[in-house]
Amino acid sequence: MRSSTRFIGHCAAGACLFLATAATAAPPLDEALGPETIMPPAVARVPRVAPPPLPAADAALDPAALASDPDLFGRFIEANPDRLDVSLMEPAVALTLAQLLLRGDRTFLAERLLHAAGERWPERVDILRGHGRVLVSLGRPEAALRVLQPAVQRSPGDPALRYLIGRAYLSLPRSRVSEDAAIQALEAAVEIDPAYRDPEGVSAADIRQVVQRIRASQTPR
Repeated sequence: MRSSTRFIGHCAAGACLFLATAATAAPPLDEALGPETIMPPAVARVPRVAPPPLPAADAALDPAALASDPDLFGRFIEANPDRLDVSLMEPAVALTLAQLLLRGDRTFLAERLLHAAGERWPERVDILRGHGRVLVSLGRPEAALRVLQPAVQRSPGDPALRYLIGRAYLSLPRSRVSEDAAIQALEAAVEIDPAYRDPEGVSAADIRQVVQRIRASQTPR
């Protein structure tokens, strides 16, 4: 309980007197926060289980231990961010580490790694594709398009790039321009590969249905 001083003012005989009274009651919570939470009895509380500590240095550096446990790897990288230095990696290693980070729900760390890898190896379409996919999933379509559009210039026959570009355009504020660009990219994906299936499970048939719905919703020019 916090002690505070409350001042009560009143006037008597033309003079204003201020009486200070000590108040030991807890101040009321802001109305926006709602009522106070009542602590449940001990038997009803759920104990907070802290994550296990990182293993000793020798074990933590064991590639097999880290590769088999994405959460352990994510915590290791959080504790040692300097290990994500792409200047010490090969492109395939950067992609593998990004996949581990994504499996361990470290999406922002994966995005940072793929961004650095794309800057170092701008010719690697696989890295640009992975970076664009992560940016789309993070709700950053403009950034995704800045990565994916140069990639499709390098690999125009890659249906996954076209599909991701279509998704990025559909994530922009709705407009005829963005919808037409999405249609063009999605149709290109299934034209390149009529049996395309994205790693996330979206099939060519799903893509065609999306295109049909967009067209049906558009007003005639």
